[in-house]
Amino acid sequence: MPNSMNPIDTIKQVLRPLKELSIDYGLFRPWYQQSLIKRPLSRKLITLYNGDDGHNINDTQYFLGFGLIHYALIRNTKPVRILCVGSRKGFIPAILALACRDNGFGHVDFVDAGYDRNEPKKHWSGVGFWKKIIPSAHFSKINVQKHISTHVMTTQEFANTFPNRYYQYIYIDGDHSYKGVTLDYRLFWPKLKKGGFMAFHDVISRGYLDKGLFGIWKFWKGLRNTHSITLSFPKDSGLGIVQKV
Repeated sequence: MPNSMNPIDTIKQVLRPLKELSIDYGLFRPWYQQSLIKRPLSRKLITLYNGDDGHNINDTQYFLGFGLIHYALIRNTKPVRILCVGSRKGFIPAILALACRDNGFGHVDFVDAGYDRNEPKKHWSGVGFWKKIIPSAHFSKINVQKHISTHVMTTQEFANTFPNRYYQYIYIDGDHSYKGVTLDYRLFWPKLKKGGFMAFHDVISRGYLDKGLFGIWKFWKGLRNTHSITLSFPKDSGLGIVQKV
């Protein structure tokens, strides 16, 4: 995209499919009659992969909330490689892989430490799910297993193991502390290719979760002052997106 474009126009161009999904840039309304993601699949994504209110979903309408924003971005920008950090049971990584499948190419590296509530480390509502199941079988339930690889390890371990991987889209939803999200940004911003997008969940959440203090809001506030193209959706936990120009 030309760097001279107005930042808001840039984002709207990328999110063009949202009009096809009957969404008016944040004014979410019933969508399932026209959606490219049909109701039975949406039901699976929410129930099997644990979509919740933090992603602005509506489980009575099977509305995928922020998931639709990620889907639209992937369908438009058509990245070859995507990195996804953190997910309780796979809601967003499943949607990212679904967009790759619908594009006909693309692959998601999904990284999750697999911590649960019985471990001394902060799990940020994790339930140890990825250590208890076979991830490929889990993602095969919507036939996206060929488009996603699961790495049960910390982000630091992943960065050390795969130092030469670069991405066009990165989603951060792991350690929600200020220190944790800052580390993930420093690890992976250099791995984001020019023109690519980095998205952060929970950019407006404050207070404590699992005895850990939210810090992404503070990180996001500083990040918006250092990047020219940003977009935030102040719904529920919040979603922030920044483009590397």
